[in-house]
Amino acid sequence: MKDVYGKGRGGWLVLLGCALLLAGCARTAPVSYYQLSAMEAARTAPAGAGAGKMVIGIGPVRLPEYLDRPQIVARQSATRLQLADSHRWAEPLGENILRVLGENLSALLGTERILLYPWSSPRATDYQLLVEILHFENESDGAARLVALWSVKGEDGAIVLPERRSSLRISATSQNQEGLVVALNEALGGFCREIAQELTPVLKTSARPGL
Repeated sequence: MKDVYGKGRGGWLVLLGCALLLAGCARTAPVSYYQLSAMEAARTAPAGAGAGKMVIGIGPVRLPEYLDRPQIVARQSATRLQLADSHRWAEPLGENILRVLGENLSALLGTERILLYPWSSPRATDYQLLVEILHFENESDGAARLVALWSVKGEDGAIVLPERRSSLRISATSQNQEGLVVALNEALGGFCREIAQELTPVLKTSARPGL
């Protein structure tokens, strides 16, 4: 009798284990992926910077370690962050930001001569935009917050625009994750407009006619 009961218990344990495994799989939330994109206003912006054929290098873009991860990060308080395992970036966030900066600034500055970091030669660009992201997350009320330090170097490596600090806060029109990412995207677009506004006079002054 002991052997019969023992075999029965073993079978029940196997079945119970399978049931628990299936239940765990059923409860696993599907992962949604998100991506920042160039703003429509930037795509249709008129060329106004007079950049001519000068080459503008974008990058590097540096991120704090807490943002350099697949999960989308939200700030719950000054000292507490929340990582959304089921909501992730479709590509490394730094690379996504770099590409969108390039697309937006190409339109806002009226030039196709944009290089994204890294490039082959240190003298491949006439100007280089350096960016350090300090904050790029949604706050507890859903608003997107972007804080960044940035500067521009000339062809010889000299600083032509000393370090600036940009700080933007964009309210989210929807509290679902897609709406929160849209707010982050708008904050990035506003950041690009600030850069273009500061850089445009420099480009107009140093544009080389006939090149």
